[in-house]
Amino acid sequence: FSLNSLTDCTIDVEYAFLKLREQVVSFQNSSTESSKGGLNLVNSTNLSFFDSFQKAELFRLKAYFFNELNEKPKSNQAYCHAVQICPTYARAWIDWGRLCVSLSDDTRKQASDQKADCKELAKKTGLYLVQAMGCFLEAVRCDPNEQSRDYIPNCLSMLANDGSSYGNLCRTFETRSAVLPSWVWLPWIPQLLSSLCRVEARATKAILIGILKDHPQALYYSLRSFYLERRDIEQSKSQKSASPNDDDVPSSSRLAEEFMSNLRKAHPILWLKLEHILEDLIVRFRPSYEAELLHSIIALHQKATIISDHKTSNT
Repeated sequence: FSLNSLTDCTIDVEYAFLKLREQVVSFQNSSTESSKGGLNLVNSTNLSFFDSFQKAELFRLKAYFFNELNEKPKSNQAYCHAVQICPTYARAWIDWGRLCVSLSDDTRKQASDQKADCKELAKKTGLYLVQAMGCFLEAVRCDPNEQSRDYIPNCLSMLANDGSSYGNLCRTFETRSAVLPSWVWLPWIPQLLSSLCRVEARATKAILIGILKDHPQALYYSLRSFYLERRDIEQSKSQKSASPNDDDVPSSSRLAEEFMSNLRKAHPILWLKLEHILEDLIVRFRPSYEAELLHSIIALHQKATIISDHKTSNT
């Protein structure tokens, strides 16, 4: 099937594209020869009849076949062409990001196999991860559908590769995440809160502020639990430590306390209602005095049984 015969306009372009794409896709997930056949079919197609989205899809498929043939530099270039032609094509961004993750894994494996130029290879690995994160977050910006949002946890896990310093991954995350709607982060509130304990706290702080303004109910209970937990942990650490912590970097409990204060100021009525609901839950689900007494008796009985068995075994 060739599109060179479209000059007489006897075939609808959209129908021709769908038919061509179906033929190209049939070469996927198969042998090397089939991948070469699919690549040849894309290369022999006249792209002048298609719009930007259709051209980007064909370049995405071309990149796929290059990747299957283990020609990753050419695949990387084809993905670049796809997003240049249609910058809002989310699927091309996703596939390009997956390729960058694959390149990063290959480079990391190469660095572990050879000791020479390890620093250069490690730097290259980080750059591939930065590019992958940018692709995934750009895909969410273009089309925040479920397929694009599935890669948000990948981006959050990539932040650990910056180590103990605020590196390129954290900067990329801070810049790219600023333009995303706050609702896409709602399933990952616990992960965002836990990042306040690490170096990427500055990158995730703006996201949590956006959720606080737009979706305070979704943040309240997780934030409250996180604040109380971190406060107790840091208080116990400060009591064991000989000298108090005087670092300029705010602790996770202080950041959580700041969010709690901002939530109370921004939504005072909602805050009171949520507090009342929480108090009501605590009262209603608290065990009765009889249940607490029974639990204590059972615990004492079990402890007495263990002591008795221990004395019996010694005699």
